[in-house]
Amino acid sequence: MVPSTVPRIESRWVCISARGQAALAAVISSYVRDSGVYFLVFEFPNIDVPYSPSSDFGKDGYLGRVLGDRAAHQVNNCLARIQPDTILLLGMTENEKSYLRARLPAERLIEIDTLAELSSKLPFSKPEGEPVRCKSSQLIEGLLLAKFSHRTLAIDESAEPLTDRHVHGGDGILLIEADGAVTDVAAINYAFAIDADVVVVPGIDKHQVRQLPRQLQAWSKDKSHYEFQWAKHAASKRIKGVDFSPYKFATFFTEGLPYGLFIKNAIPCSHVMAGLDCGLFIANALIEEHAPSNSASALVFSPELFDSEETGDVCKIVDNDKYTVTRLLGKSATVKNLTNYGSYFPYDIMHICAHGGETNGYFVVQEFKDREGAPHKIEFYEVVGFSPAGGEMVSVHRKAIFKAFDGFPWMSSPLKRFPRYIFEDLMKALKLDSSEKVNRVSFNSPIALSCHIQCADSIHQGQFLCLAGFSHPVVFNNTCSSSHEIALTIIHAGARAYIGTLWSVGNKTAKHAAKVFYEELVRQRNLLTAFFAMSKAVVNQQYQDVYIFWGLHFSTLPWAMVKSDSQIFDNLLRQYLSWLRKIETTPDAEVRRNSIPIARFLSEELARRFTKERLDGVKAFDPSKLDQQERGALEEINEFSRGASEVEIE
Repeated sequence: MVPSTVPRIESRWVCISARGQAALAAVISSYVRDSGVYFLVFEFPNIDVPYSPSSDFGKDGYLGRVLGDRAAHQVNNCLARIQPDTILLLGMTENEKSYLRARLPAERLIEIDTLAELSSKLPFSKPEGEPVRCKSSQLIEGLLLAKFSHRTLAIDESAEPLTDRHVHGGDGILLIEADGAVTDVAAINYAFAIDADVVVVPGIDKHQVRQLPRQLQAWSKDKSHYEFQWAKHAASKRIKGVDFSPYKFATFFTEGLPYGLFIKNAIPCSHVMAGLDCGLFIANALIEEHAPSNSASALVFSPELFDSEETGDVCKIVDNDKYTVTRLLGKSATVKNLTNYGSYFPYDIMHICAHGGETNGYFVVQEFKDREGAPHKIEFYEVVGFSPAGGEMVSVHRKAIFKAFDGFPWMSSPLKRFPRYIFEDLMKALKLDSSEKVNRVSFNSPIALSCHIQCADSIHQGQFLCLAGFSHPVVFNNTCSSSHEIALTIIHAGARAYIGTLWSVGNKTAKHAAKVFYEELVRQRNLLTAFFAMSKAVVNQQYQDVYIFWGLHFSTLPWAMVKSDSQIFDNLLRQYLSWLRKIETTPDAEVRRNSIPIARFLSEELARRFTKERLDGVKAFDPSKLDQQERGALEEINEFSRGASEVEIE
């Protein structure tokens, strides 16, 4: 069984570091070294526009404001549960700080811009003793040595080279693809907190990794596809000389290499996406272990496309575990329902059974003029999904996968020379369809990065902004090739653990694997233990090691002591009132428009699930704690429930 010791979170101080300020984050991290304690370091994106209470799509800097606002919102939600005494803002610009100042209490903020300011601004004293000295190019190796030798870190370009690994006989081993980023600092802090052995290896080209889905699919057919050789070579080079057999688990911080596949999951293997803020990911996973937001609720989604599938077994196993199961099956497995229930309904685990992987779409060449009148051309692949929006209205979901801009490959170096406003104008042209010319042709082959989940009415592309009402659930996406781009979007939306497939999986194998996973999960509770048992239960050689686990070794599924939907009610009501307040108080018209359907969904779900008598009778709910506005909102729900019609969702 995987060890389940969960480190504590250091709640006296936390760091929020600007991207590119790893030196500050690393040196400060070396000062905090209590055993079994995780020192939290977030990475904040580089934003060149200030915070505004209105996103206003028409204004310059719209995309930057959305990115900064979302990052600040996620950090704030995490810190609200930790309640740290002091929040250190490291190396941030005034624009970047503005997003955090708008949310975080000013009296807790300390701004540190350079290493020279540490002695005067740190809220704790620097430990004494000779520091570990390292070159700036070996920042992560320096922090690794400093943490485990309980010494501070100092940057010294004349320092001797340092080893890239620390082996002391820990229960587990961490392999970290490092390029000197703030996220690498968070990974080292985590390794120290769980007392694991560590191997630091060079980073991977993320653009090359994004080609893995189709390469894995081709390789899975005969296990000899030449395009996949680079990945096998890259992984083999990084794990060379590492003996995994003594360890109880391994965790790989990676841009996307499936190391578990390459070592044939010889021991329980988990992966963490290095491309995201892993400091936030680790913190949320730890919080859910120490103070779980348990709803004792499961969401099972399937358009029932297979003659035989696992949904019946999954529902039965989880229901017997005293979880309330919400079934979105058959005709109820729509794009709209997956969005609404996946985003805002409270649940601890979501299981998806459907077709998935890459899909076809269109190849588009679109011309537009920027604000100066200069012409430009964008080439991209487009994947489109549809869902009914009420009456004769249809909601259209587009995903653009850019290929080239003005003849240059997308994200290539020449594009850095273009003024930022040109790309602002590009996004406006795409959103508002204010183009001079569009040439769109069908593309009837799988499009790279066109991940999807097949629904009863169309396709869902996994583009959630949040999950389970801003909670951090477990997601098992038992669809084909679900381990890559769609995993990235779902983890970014808040999943603390995600299970997907590396290539297309046979229906019989998928059904049996899921059954084994949930049987083991409700027995031992540890997610990685259940995943390991599932991996070993796959006997068909074509699908061995097809599954990958994105998460941390200690994560568990909470117990439900009694079967009750009271937590579902509490969470639905809390969210509904929160969205009502947002609608009434936001100065942003777009936010208000987008919030109304969410509040309506929550209201209808309360009304559908709970009669007025049930609303009044739920013991966990005390109406006397509501203010006048909230009591009015509750009465609105009661009125709606008296005439609520039956729906097919169980």
